[in-house]
Amino acid sequence: MAAIVFKQGYFAATYTIAMIAHELAHYVVAGKLFYHCKEIQLSIFGAVLYGDFQDITANDRIKIALAGPVCNLIICLACLAVWWIFPDSYYYTEDFVVSNLGMAFVNLLPCYPLDGGRILTGILERKLTSHKSVELTKKITVVLSVILFGIFVYSLFDKSNMFSLGLFAVCLMSGVFVNGNECYVKTAFATNKSRFLKKGMEKKTLVFNYNNLLSDVVKRMQGNFLYCLEVVNDEMQVISRYGIAELEQVVLSTPLDTPLKNLRKY
Repeated sequence: MAAIVFKQGYFAATYTIAMIAHELAHYVVAGKLFYHCKEIQLSIFGAVLYGDFQDITANDRIKIALAGPVCNLIICLACLAVWWIFPDSYYYTEDFVVSNLGMAFVNLLPCYPLDGGRILTGILERKLTSHKSVELTKKITVVLSVILFGIFVYSLFDKSNMFSLGLFAVCLMSGVFVNGNECYVKTAFATNKSRFLKKGMEKKTLVFNYNNLLSDVVKRMQGNFLYCLEVVNDEMQVISRYGIAELEQVVLSTPLDTPLKNLRKY
């Protein structure tokens, strides 16, 4: 939008293509991991995937977040190869390379809700809860935003006037208040049975104590496996079993803070 306002329509077009490629990479990798994205919305950061069901695992979060920047960098490498073979193409594709480089490196900043922030959140989730990871990432975002805005203010006195940096700092700060829910929803087995059967999937059985919460089970479930569940008491005696379809129904219809001993059978 800013490029259009300042009469740089061609650069705006190349940035839009880079942005679409970036988001499509997220979408494709999410699908490979058996997640799907609920919606795409325009925001101050471009096109962003949003949703309201948070069950993505830390490793899958990192893989999906990395997909966008990696796609942009691959496009840059492809353009460099074309430049080597056809040097005259540099004039027509320079802005496209700059757009992809900018899209990649800006999104790799460890700020929420950029991809770098989601990657950092996924890394922190290996030690902390999801909520604490997001909150810590947002605090880091605030610190970086203040530093960048301080550089902008200094530039006003230095007569270099880094207006774009100040605007970016404000946008980063606003990201702290963006809804932190994920858009990646585990693909349901019942509605995608043919896809699972065609590709083949490994089945795993999870065993949990009856005092655990359903959220503990969900954290262990990854999108590229099929799961059954056995609930045991303190003596390790199985008190209930859930098959693939039953467990899916439980996860989709039961609050995640429900103790396993209170689950109903379907």
